[in-house]
Amino acid sequence: MMRRSIIIAAAILALSVFADARCLAGETKTGRAISPASAEDVPDWEARWELARTLEYAKRYDESVAEYRKLLKERPGLTKARVEMAKILFRQKKDRDALAALEGVDRQQLDAGSLLVMADMYRDRKSYERAAPLYRAYLAKRQDDHAARLRFAEMLSWEKHYDESLSEYRVILAALPDDVQVRRKYAMVLSWSKKYDESAKELRRTLK
Repeated sequence: MMRRSIIIAAAILALSVFADARCLAGETKTGRAISPASAEDVPDWEARWELARTLEYAKRYDESVAEYRKLLKERPGLTKARVEMAKILFRQKKDRDALAALEGVDRQQLDAGSLLVMADMYRDRKSYERAAPLYRAYLAKRQDDHAARLRFAEMLSWEKHYDESLSEYRVILAALPDDVQVRRKYAMVLSWSKKYDESAKELRRTLK
């Protein structure tokens, strides 16, 4: 009987040591991993940012914007988060709110995609003087984006900055010489700038 008690006690002690070893290795007695406090912990603001993005991916835009607003209230200097929120507002056709969110943002801190979003938003709201430097900054980074360059060229023509508009059209046509629609738009700007002979020549090139 005494021997049996000694064996049981030894088994209990062994199990206790094994359990302690598991806890030290990062597991609880239920088998769940313990997250040790360290510099790698995800802070609340970062978790909220990821939540805002996740809600956007799920197309729950109102909820996403609400989380972005909470995040930016706590960390107003997160330029990238501010632009991300503006993109969602723009997608919801809340242009005024989108532009308000971007007021005061230093464009030097923006990536190329953010520059283009801002430029397009200002263009659509006819704030051409604000859109122009953003397009220039974007195209300096993405010279081969002909669709963006075309929007910029059109905008310049609307403002009657014909020479600059024509320069942008020429860049596009150098890369896409067979694009009939771009060439016709280019010809129209030539006509508006009273370069009638050149305009006629370009229009003939687009007709069979």
